[in-house]
Parts: sequence; structure tokens; C-alpha cells
Amino acid sequence: MRYLLLAPGAVLFLTVLGCSDPNWGSASGTVTTNGKPLASGVVAFHPTNDGPVAVSSISPDGRFKAMTGAKAGLSVGEYKVTVIDQTIPKMGTTESAKLLTPAKYMSEKTTDLTVTIKAGPNAVNLILND
Repeated sequence: MRYLLLAPGAVLFLTVLGCSDPNWGSASGTVTTNGKPLASGVVAFHPTNDGPVAVSSISPDGRFKAMTGAKAGLSVGEYKVTVIDQTIPKMGTTESAKLLTPAKYMSEKTTDLTVTIKAGPNAVNLILND
């Protein structure tokens, strides 16, 4: 009787373990500029075809991990990648935000960063050049 109670759990575990979505991948890596990790900012993956944009904040060591909404990862396919970091003006001042990354990486129309995401993990290291 004890084995019959364990069997459904084992089947569920093996089913979940064996399932992987061939249309879904993950993208993680680092962003560097002038040879050093970018310590803050946002990375966005814009699909060249229809689909949602995946985003990630950049940690102080330059690392990121793309998310689509609340789900880790993104659909397989071709992407243009944007990266932006800027200062945040103090409240109550006339100070303007200052862009800390080259302007060409701010827009999917001007960025030269492209990646192909495949099913499973994808290492994506982004090097920003002036």
C-alpha cells in the first residue's frame, strides 16, 4: 500500500523533471563598458518578430538575467538588445538625468547588439563600445 501512495508523486516528479519547452530559453551574462562591469541599469531584449520584451536590471557586478514578465527567460528567436544606465536627478532641482551608457544602445533602432536565443541556457555577454 505504501508503494501505491508514492507512485503518483514519483510520476509527477519525473514528468516535471523531463519537460522542457523547446520554444523557451534563458539569457544571463554580464554587461561591460570600457572594460569594466556596468554597475547598474537595465538590459532589454526586443524580439525582431512579434512577442514580448524581456528585461533585467543590472547588478553591481554587471550581471543580469532576463525575465519576461514574472517568468524567468524568454522565447527562442532573434533579438535586438538595448542597455541604458543614467543618473537620477535629485527631487526639487532643475538637474537633468545624465546618460551613463553610449546613446546608440538606448534604442532598438540604433543598437548594434543582437543575439539569437536558443532553447535552454544562453550565455550573453554584452560589450558596450563608445
